[in-house]
Amino acid sequence: MIKLKNIRMQYEDNGTKIEALKLKELQIKDEKHVAFIGSSGCGKTTLFNLISGMITPTEGSVEVQDVELTSLTEQERDLFRANHIGYIFQDFNLFPEFTVLQNVVLPMAFSKRYTKKEMNELAEDILKKVGMDGKLNQKVKTLSGGERQRVAIARSIVNKPNVILADEPTGNLDYKNGAKIMELIKQMALDEKATLVVITHNNSQLDMFDEVINIEELNEAIK
Repeated sequence: MIKLKNIRMQYEDNGTKIEALKLKELQIKDEKHVAFIGSSGCGKTTLFNLISGMITPTEGSVEVQDVELTSLTEQERDLFRANHIGYIFQDFNLFPEFTVLQNVVLPMAFSKRYTKKEMNELAEDILKKVGMDGKLNQKVKTLSGGERQRVAIARSIVNKPNVILADEPTGNLDYKNGAKIMELIKQMALDEKATLVVITHNNSQLDMFDEVINIEELNEAIK
């Protein structure tokens, strides 16, 4: 379960306080597939960064898998994220000079749960599931956009997360590849019995989700 309550997120820009997000309550049940929509700047990515523990709110509580993230240190939040949350970025956020296998192994090293042999075996297995097992030792910079997103998906789920966050995962892909990638993300979430939360501007994909939430209707800061 994901629970946010009495959230206020403020930033300071040249001495001026900017209210990025303000919401009373949000709950997402385990294993649900939820899409967030809304115009640019309405707080969607800020919300994802709060759920992942990358940032903490100015006020309020963020609870993921019965853990209150705002009570953890930055190092504890990093470890929690490595073990429980898979984050798929629109721009892939991969290391271009690293190989496909190295990129997927990396989050397992942070989780501190596996031996080197186990990490390689798990990474190879998950890359096979996303159709990238034939390019394990190829550098990411040589891959197509669709291939890079497959690697990013593999990296996000290799630690078997409870929650998968996907921030416009098909935004840099054409319609055909975008549809394939979204189907793949959904299938991986189903296989792992993970909660899937997606930011999308693609209205044609909305019927794939259990619930669609317009963040502009929740975010009191922009009203």
